[in-house]
Order: sequence, then C-alpha cells, then structure tokens
Amino acid sequence: MITRSNSVLSLVAILPLFVSAPLLMHAQESSSTSAGPDERSLKEAVGDRFKVGVGVSHVVVQDAQDAALIRKHFQILTPENCMKPQGIHPAENEWNFGPTDAFVDFARANQLEVVGHCLVWAKDDRTDAWMMTENGDQPVSRETLLRRIESHINTVAERYRDTVTMWDVVNEALGDSDSDGLLRDSVYSRTTGMDFIVTAFKAARANDPDALLIYNDYNGHKPAKRKKLLEFLRQLKQMGAPVDAYGMQGHFELGDDSLLQLRETFDELRKLGIKVVVSELDIDVVTRGRWWADDGKHRAELASHDPYAGGLSDDLQQQLSREYVALFQLFTDYSDIIERVSFWNVHDGQSWLNSFPWTRVNHPLLFDRERRPKPCFDAVYSFLKASNLAKEAQIHAAVPRSDENSLKAHEQLLEKAHQGKIDVYFQGDSITRRWGATDYPKLLAHWNKQFHGWNAANFAWGGDNTHNILWRMQNGELDGVSPKVVVLQAGTNNLPWNGGADEAKVDEVYDGIVAILTEFQKRTPDATIVLTALFPRTQNLELAPTIQQINARLATLADGKRIRFLNINDRLSDSDGRLLPGISRDGLHLEEAGYEIWAKALTPLFEEILGPAAAEDHAPPPTGDPSANQ
Repeated sequence: MITRSNSVLSLVAILPLFVSAPLLMHAQESSSTSAGPDERSLKEAVGDRFKVGVGVSHVVVQDAQDAALIRKHFQILTPENCMKPQGIHPAENEWNFGPTDAFVDFARANQLEVVGHCLVWAKDDRTDAWMMTENGDQPVSRETLLRRIESHINTVAERYRDTVTMWDVVNEALGDSDSDGLLRDSVYSRTTGMDFIVTAFKAARANDPDALLIYNDYNGHKPAKRKKLLEFLRQLKQMGAPVDAYGMQGHFELGDDSLLQLRETFDELRKLGIKVVVSELDIDVVTRGRWWADDGKHRAELASHDPYAGGLSDDLQQQLSREYVALFQLFTDYSDIIERVSFWNVHDGQSWLNSFPWTRVNHPLLFDRERRPKPCFDAVYSFLKASNLAKEAQIHAAVPRSDENSLKAHEQLLEKAHQGKIDVYFQGDSITRRWGATDYPKLLAHWNKQFHGWNAANFAWGGDNTHNILWRMQNGELDGVSPKVVVLQAGTNNLPWNGGADEAKVDEVYDGIVAILTEFQKRTPDATIVLTALFPRTQNLELAPTIQQINARLATLADGKRIRFLNINDRLSDSDGRLLPGISRDGLHLEEAGYEIWAKALTPLFEEILGPAAAEDHAPPPTGDPSANQ
C-alpha cells in the first residue's frame, strides 16, 4: 500500500545559482576509474524534499525501455491524456476506461502513485458537446452542468482513488489577458460562475478525503496572472472549496528568467496556506514566445525554424543545465510548500514541444532521444546530491593549524594559487605533499616526469587532518583556481598513530572528506574529482579494518563519471594490508615505486579529460617546507 506522505525537508544548505556540480552516487569499491552501469536515480537524489514525477501517455508505459526509466527515476505518474474528460467520458452514458485502467495497472504493479489528471478542463475546445448542451441542442443549464460534473468526478474518483494520491481537480480556468475577467470564458464560467469549481473540489474531497486537491494552470507566476490567481484562490477558500495546492505547469523557455517571479509567487501562496505542485516541467530551447507576438506576424517565418535539428551546442547544453539547476535550487528553497515536481514527458523525443506550436526538433528534458541522461540531468543530479552532502558537512568544523611553520606554508600556497595555470589540483596531507615538493627532489623529479604538460599543482601540506585541509580551502587556497581535475587523498592524520579506531573515527574521516568534496563542489563546480582511497599503513596494522571500512563508505560517493573513486591498495599492499617492499620505508609514506602506481592509475583519466600532455607546462612552481629555507 502506498503511503500518502506530505513530509518535506527543512531548508538545506545549497550551491549558488546556476552551478553545475560534480556527480555523486552509490558505486561499488573499485581498483580503477572505469565507469560501470549508470545507477544514478533522480528520485533517490531528490529524497524527501518533494515527490518527483513525470507525465506520460498510456502508450509510453507499455514500452519496456520507457517503463524501466520511469521505475528508476520517478515516484508518481500523471496520465497525459487518457484520464481527461474527453478521453475517458466521450458521452454522458459512455465511458472509455481501457487506456486509463492500463495506465493505473502499470502504476499499481510498480508501486507508483498516480496524479488524477484532470477532472474538469475549463475550456470549450476541451469539452465534449454532450457536456455543453441538453434537450437536443439547448445550452446546458446550471443545474444539469453541476450535476454532470459531480457525477463524472464520483465515477472517476471511486474507480482510481486507491492509487491516485493527488487530483488535478480543475485545469486552466483563469482568464489569460488583462481584458478577460477573473475566469476564462467557457461554458462552465458562463453557466455557473465560480460554482463549477467549488462543486468539483467538494465532490473530489467527498470521494477521496486523503488526496491532495490541486488547481492546475500555466503562467501563474507572471505578475498579471498571479494577481488573478491569488484572488481566485482567496475566493475559493471563502466559498468553502477544499483546494490544497496550486499546480504550476512550469513550461519555461530558455533564458526567460522567471526565478524572481516564482519566488514572489511562492511567497504569496505560502501566506495563503496553499501548497505548490510543479506539474508539467520542461524548458523549451526553441523558444516559442515570438509565435504569438505582434499578432502572429512571425509565424510564417517560424514554421520552418528548426535550429537544433542536429543537437545542442556545448554552450546551449551548459545554459540549459544552469537553468535547470537554478530551478531545482529554488524548489529546494521552497521544499516546505512544494509537494511534487513532475516533468512533462520522459525524454526529448516524446516532448509535446516538438510539435507545439510548430514542428521542430526540441531538447527540453533531462533525457535525450536515446533515453540517455543529458548534461542537464548530470547537473540537476549533482546539485541534489551536493546539497545533501552540504547538509551532512555542516557537522565537520574547519580548524586552522596554529604552528608557525603551517601558517607560513599556508601563505606559500596562497601565493602559489595565483601563479601559473592549474588544470590538475592535488590536495591532501603529507602523503600527497611529498610528491611534487621541493624538499623531496627525487619525488619531485618523478612528479615532473609523470605530469609535465597537464599543468598539475600540489596544494597538500604535511600533518593536516580533514579539519585542517577544509580550513585551508576555505581561507584562500581555492580562490581564483578553476582546475579541470581534482585529486584528493585525505584522512590519514585523523587516525591514531598507535592502536585501533572506533566507529566515531570512521564517521569523522568520512564526514571530513564529504565536507572537502562539498567545498570543491562549491568552488570548482566543473572539475572531475578523483577521490583516492586511504592507503594501507604497515606502521599501524591495527587500523587495517578501519581503513577498509572508511574506503567502503568513500566508494559510495562516486559514480565513475564526474567523481571517480580510485582504489589502488591491492597494488600497494599484500593480503594482510602490509605495504609491499619498496613501496614505503616508514610504513606510511610512499616511495617512488608507490607514486609510480598512483601515476599510472591517474594518467588514463587525465588523458580522457585533458587530452594528451602538452609539450609545455604552465603550472605554478613547486613549494616546499618553509622551515627548510630558514
């Protein structure tokens, strides 16, 4: 049985507007950076902020590939057309339940909820003649129309209320233009005024007391229509209509800059005690506004306008990603009142925007025509996961080092951050620092040999734990730095020098690395992060189980795409967790042979992202231990 929960998250820490953060998801621990099956799930990333859904036709759910995509990413389905009055009720005494029954059966079989869409569509061209007339061709009377509405709702709600958890009770009743009245001119408004809406909501509540009852419309965030919407909802409340939520259709256009208007609208709805449903989300990339402008004089020109038949450029993909992330940041901000966010259609090939208002190849959704996640899916998923991590990371404090040498090292690295060009940024503790530091000339020579031409820079410092690394990153060492790859190896100095460690220490290391990842996500949103597993420690073999436990948790942060989990421990140590001969002298820090293994694992990834190493290298100069220069 599906539970009808209205719980939402409190406000969470989130990334700046228009940020496309790196991807995070569950993955198995691996000894390579190769990508496995894409197991990312949109509904898993959304969590309990709000329900995430999609509107599809009854035909789509019969396609095995579409059905698999729906099961993986969505919780709640809206029938695109089959449950609308014209689809399900073609004559007063005739019903066409077949397509809707099949749709609802699919939802039941897959433990999905359904949005009942819609019970009344308040437009004459979306209403059958039998509903509009009686006694032959006479206009329908007020009493007959209200009775027919109530009868229709009674029949539909009784049949599907076990699976429907939200009803679009009335659809598109508001007038569009300033010259229109509050309501759209239709048989419903002409015959009954507001009464048809009140009747519909009361009938829906009587048949389904626990469902969320929605008034659904478009452009309600725009100032002129927003004014009508708010007055309309106030009147409905005064008339006793049990309206729970406003369904904002959410058919946006690329570059339309609706965010401020949406915030203002959500603020007003919150004051009214009205919830929000984003009922039909997409972003039109072949924008349609000019179709209606200037009395339609551009339509002949637009009829052949098909600029993206071959796909979107990288710049447009990035813009679409930024705008989707901005919307989901907004939805997260208002998750206390947003009950659901539903896309309209599953993938680009199915979108209604390929044919409305003229035929063109459109790209408005998160999945492409082959059902593959697009960059905008990557960006939305990354944002959602990053905001979850940001919430977790709040418990991990940034702590500065107070010794004079560490403060001098920080100044040294601040200066380094503003020199040269940094495409690869290494961060960590002394294990990472020794590789590429002037006070370890043999290891520096190996660094230069392996990474010359990729503009790699080392910002690690010896003895740092995760709290210290986080402080350095938050205090200037990432300012103005925009690497394409980040390599992180951290957590060694959180663990004790002698003896074992308890579960609290495992949590501390994991939380610290989450906090560091989150900091990178905020400041270097386009970088691919290589999260390196904690290395074995022959110096303290009692920590072997702890290190394995930490690495198993770290592996869950990666997806093999924008965050890679790199575990080379099977090449560094034996089955007992002892570092192999030649890998380390002190049982903790690596020697050249160990760094060679690490470099060989990193090189294919650098080649994938950056291309082959260039002849010249423009990285900032290496640094060393400041005390050595005194």
